[in-house]
Parts: sequence; structure tokens; C-alpha cells
Amino acid sequence: MKIIYPLLLGALLAGCATVKTPKGYVTAFGTKLYDSAEDGRPIVLKGVNAGGWLVTENWMCPNKVAATQTETYEDFVCRFGSEKADELYEIYRNAWWSDRDFANIRSLGMNVVRLPMNWRDLITESGVTREDGFRRIDWFVARAAAHGLYTILDLHGAPGSQNGRDHSGEVRFAKTFYDEKWLALTRSLWTTIALRYRDNTWVAAYDLVNEPEGKVGGHTSDPEVEKGLDVLYRAVRLVDKNHLIMIGACWNPCHLPPPGKYGWTNVAYEYHFYAWGQEQDPKGVLDNLKMHRDREHKDGHRVPVYVGEFTFFVAEAWDDCLSLMDEEGWSWSCWTYKVTHPKYNWGLWRGCYHSEETDALATDDFETVKRKWSALSARGAFRENKDITDIIRKHTGLRK
Repeated sequence: MKIIYPLLLGALLAGCATVKTPKGYVTAFGTKLYDSAEDGRPIVLKGVNAGGWLVTENWMCPNKVAATQTETYEDFVCRFGSEKADELYEIYRNAWWSDRDFANIRSLGMNVVRLPMNWRDLITESGVTREDGFRRIDWFVARAAAHGLYTILDLHGAPGSQNGRDHSGEVRFAKTFYDEKWLALTRSLWTTIALRYRDNTWVAAYDLVNEPEGKVGGHTSDPEVEKGLDVLYRAVRLVDKNHLIMIGACWNPCHLPPPGKYGWTNVAYEYHFYAWGQEQDPKGVLDNLKMHRDREHKDGHRVPVYVGEFTFFVAEAWDDCLSLMDEEGWSWSCWTYKVTHPKYNWGLWRGCYHSEETDALATDDFETVKRKWSALSARGAFRENKDITDIIRKHTGLRK
């Protein structure tokens, strides 16, 4: 590792010296990943998403004010002013994620965390870098590394919105790939990200854009989306020749071009599997995953597969489905590490919250929102979902 950030160095000197730095950059060769471009060992990334920290979603976070995080923030600005709105989100982020969350993830035998990011934290609409936002990412990467965890940097909400979905932070329009202003801003952001982390081998990959539908219900095969992804790929490669780049499919291998079409190298193709319509049936969930496996065998592009998001609502589906992904050698990160509600199996750690504690934020005063969000950091606020975590330990090699 060529750069060790101060927080990471402090952790290593304070007693984490047993944590080994990566051998080199995670690199794709054929259909497999290796921990170095030269004499590397095969590696399968197995981990979880840090959903809800920098990109909030109403269904999984105490954020039920407006349709999106962007509009919630705008509502707070109108009610409390910009300084207090910023203060609230700082409180929220400090409470939602701490060092013990990295320890919990490592306790599952995982080796990677996919970090969803929102562009508004990192760059202004006029293109000015937001150093405060990047310092937060620096902290996350460094602390993850101190616990022996890689980070995948995932642009979950791109400038202009890459899909018009609430999890992009914007539902009022979807312009990333259809308006030069927004694509140029996204390109500039990726240049900044790649320049900042190009020497950091604890960053496993750059995930260019989460679920790049282009518009609600669209596909990655839309010519404008495909060309836009190439623009972002080239922006990274101009300044960083080494990092693995993840390119997401919406939704199947046939919706992504063969990498040779654009000269893409050192890439993995990413898929998200949720088995909608079959999610309550263990056999249906497994059959759905087998269908995706068969599509990959038929239409795949001979690059590593990364299942960047998935969950299985029924506990009975987890063992068989993880076994199938293990057999295929796919890397994966489930969605998600933490949610505020205990329903289904969305969270590996789940909150014990009642709806009235989070649903009234639209009418709460500043001090009440502050109190509710501060409470997220309390010990016992989230509990391990043992029905799932014990199965995960089996598939990361911690438990037979």
C-alpha cells in the first residue's frame, strides 16, 4: 500500500499490526479476481453494503420526511436553515455508522464493504470539490482497512440522477446520461475520486454508477447510457490505470456490451438480484438465482461477476443461494448491513424501532429530530440478525 491515511496508521500502531495490507490492487484476469496484477492470489470479495449512511432511503432509515434524501434535506433547510440542516445530517451520520460497525462486519468473516455515495456530498453543482465530504470517505476507507476490509466506492446517486429512483436521491428527473451538463459533472467527479484514491490498494474497485437504467424502467443497453458509461470509464482510466472498475447491468448480461467493444480492461460486471414476485418462496428464490446463472453462462462476457446487491426474505433461501454463488466463484455484497425495522431479512443488524419514533420527522422540531437521530448510536439500538449471520459465517469460512 503506497498511502496509509493518518487514522489507519494510528490504528495500526495502536495494536492492529496483525492486519495485513493487500498484496496489490484487486485485479481482473479472465473471470476471476486476484489480489495483485503480478503473482496475485485468487480472491473472492464477500461483504455487505453500507446502505443508509450517506444515501438514505425512507423504507430503511429514519428519514420519512419527503420522497428522497435530497427533498428531505431541502425541507430541513426551509424549516431550520441550512446550518441546522447540515448539523442534523452530521449527527445522523455520526450516529448511524461507527467503528463497531466495521468490527461487526469483520466478525462475519467478510472482506469488503460496498459504500454507496451521493454526489452532493462530494461536489457542488458548479463543480467545486467538497473536502468535508471526501474526508468522511477517507475516514471510512481507513477504518475499514484497519479492520481488514476492502471498500468498493459506489456512486449510488450520480449528478442529475442516473435512474430517477429514490435511492439516487432524485425522482424529479433522470438526466445523468441525457444532459451534457450532468454527464460532465459526473465525469469530473470520477476524475476527482480516482485521483484521490488511485494509490490506495484498500479500495477494491470503483463502482461507476449504481443501477444505471438511464430512466425509470430503462436498460443499460440504451445507447446513451452505454456511451455515458464509457465516458466515465475513460475519465477514470486517464488518471488511474490500476483500479478494478465495476460496471452495473440493468439488468442482465445481454444489456451490457462486450468489454472489447470499448476497449474496457480490468472490469467486473455487476448484477443485482432480488427475485421480486418470488421473494417469499425459498424454492422460487433459488430458481430465480439459477435463471440468472444460466443467463450468465449463455450471454456473459467472460469477466468476473459481482453481485453487488441482493437479499433473501426467507432465511431458508440463504444457504442454498450462497452455495450457488460460491460454486460460480461470484463476488458479492448483500443489501444491507443495517436497517431500522426488523422486517424480513433486509438488515444483518436490525433496529428495534416503532413507527412513531421515525415517522413524525416531517412535523418534529429541530431538537426532536436531533434527539431521535442521536439515539441511533445507542448500544442495543440494533441487534444482530442471527438467522442470517450464522449462515454467512459458514460461507465466509468462519464456521463449518
